[in-house]
Amino acid sequence: MSTKMIVGYILLIIIPFLTFAYFVYSQMNDKFIAKYQLANQQNIEQLAVNLDASLVKIESLYSIYQNNNALIEFLRGDYTNDRDLIYAYLKEIVPAISFSYLGDKLVRNLTIYPKYEERLLNVTGFKAYHELEDVIKTSDWKAMGPKKGIWTIDSIGEVPTLAYFHKIYNDSYSNDLGVLQITVQSIFFKEFLDQLRSLHPNNVILLVSQDGNIVYQKMDNSFPKNQLMEIKSSALANWSKTFMTDRNQMLVNSTDLSRLGLKIIEINQKDALFTLLRHKIWWITGGFALLALLTILYYVFVSSLTKRLILLSRHMRRVEADSLYHPYTGRVGIDEVGFLILNYNGMINRIDELVNRVQKVELLKKEAEFRMLQAQIQPHFLYNTLETMRMLARASGDSTVADMAYSLGDLLRYSLSKQDETTFQDELNNVKRYLSIHQIRMSDLYYEIVPEEGLMTLKCPRFILQPLVENSIIHGLSKRRGAKQIAIRFAKEQDYAIIEVSDNGSGISEDALTVLRQALAGEAVSGISETQGMGIGLTNVAERVKAYFGGQSGVMFSSLPGEGTVCSLRLYLKENGDAEVNDRRR
Repeated sequence: MSTKMIVGYILLIIIPFLTFAYFVYSQMNDKFIAKYQLANQQNIEQLAVNLDASLVKIESLYSIYQNNNALIEFLRGDYTNDRDLIYAYLKEIVPAISFSYLGDKLVRNLTIYPKYEERLLNVTGFKAYHELEDVIKTSDWKAMGPKKGIWTIDSIGEVPTLAYFHKIYNDSYSNDLGVLQITVQSIFFKEFLDQLRSLHPNNVILLVSQDGNIVYQKMDNSFPKNQLMEIKSSALANWSKTFMTDRNQMLVNSTDLSRLGLKIIEINQKDALFTLLRHKIWWITGGFALLALLTILYYVFVSSLTKRLILLSRHMRRVEADSLYHPYTGRVGIDEVGFLILNYNGMINRIDELVNRVQKVELLKKEAEFRMLQAQIQPHFLYNTLETMRMLARASGDSTVADMAYSLGDLLRYSLSKQDETTFQDELNNVKRYLSIHQIRMSDLYYEIVPEEGLMTLKCPRFILQPLVENSIIHGLSKRRGAKQIAIRFAKEQDYAIIEVSDNGSGISEDALTVLRQALAGEAVSGISETQGMGIGLTNVAERVKAYFGGQSGVMFSSLPGEGTVCSLRLYLKENGDAEVNDRRR
């Protein structure tokens, strides 16, 4: 058995798993590289789009100054009065300049170069027109048109610095009045480069201008320069934005930064790309080693398991009728097999006990049948005795004792009846007999019964009224001095039969009444000891009423301490087929 389990494990699990893993790895390697290459290209293009969106946002600041009337009037030289100029500068021009810094955190500096106006050159935000030659080529800013500015990149320093230049024109765009310069924070381009290197920390990043010059480069010093030039030339000449080079050992991704007039090139070593994959391979190798170790442990476990099962099966083959008293004596254990062995030994002992005691069981059965016969004879003897007592009392002229014996006999017959159902009329007659006995004991007890003719023939469970009356006498009237009264009223309200049992007894306290209602609702409550005597019988009535008439039926209580208690049975008649039939007959 153990050999079959091991062979099946190898043939069905290990060999198919290894074959499938090798096939998938060999088939999916090239596809994985192609998908990774495409994903890397999408990543660099998405970063370029984000960069372009940020540049557009910065360019949009130009409209603020082109549409600033105070600034245009100043650049045209319309302010002849210095007081008016200072007023316009403080009210209109300074807030516009401050807005650029506050509205966009990427703006590091904003400078306006007036072409004709030489005033305000010493204040923040203005410089002389001839200073443009120090920050931008003359040919570049002279070639600027009304619709488009120029981006410049300064590669001096660790991170390139960007600046945007745009001419400011008069209202008719017929003459330029100056040049606007917006210098971008260096952190802007640094974040872009950091995002490129976040996935591949050791990649090579090149920013190449349209004429093929490398504006910025970020790479390891060990990277061969001649190889870098070859890759740059291939990226500029290759129609595809992503390709493999150096015998498929390097992955090149590139995209255009058209707004800056640059091309960004990312170079990754294939080995660097798949460092994580190599780690996964080591994990896979370790996983196979662990699989081998677990296989060995599995074999040990299966051997120990099957060994006990084999020994148990051999013992079961030897068991016969004359060897039932020899249980299995091998190692049991505390696992499922041990549980099986224990139950097997218990079954053997039980079978042996049953086989050896068949005769004794038969004798006990006959004795039980004899006792059942006695139990059937005893009630008849009791009825006959009560009837003899009644006749003797009547012969002696003691009608009270005769009536009590007669009522008690009827109560016993009703109690010992084997029928599960009865009618409201029979229930009411039984209650009358019960009350007549108590009237002999309690001479000041009075009762009133108000029946409803349409309900008397309806079927109901036995003993649903007598416990309510008994509860009123024992717990209500027994503590009262003076006249004691019980009223039983039947009524019908729509689809319900209402039976009220009321008394003028001592009543129930609010706390005890709450506990009693919870007990009748089937809730687990504390403090039930105060109402336990009446709670148990009433709970039984409530459960039987719900089972017979439906869940909408039940027992309800209302009481005032010192004034009395009203117990109501609310019975839903539609759940009772017999009730519907009787209603139709009525």
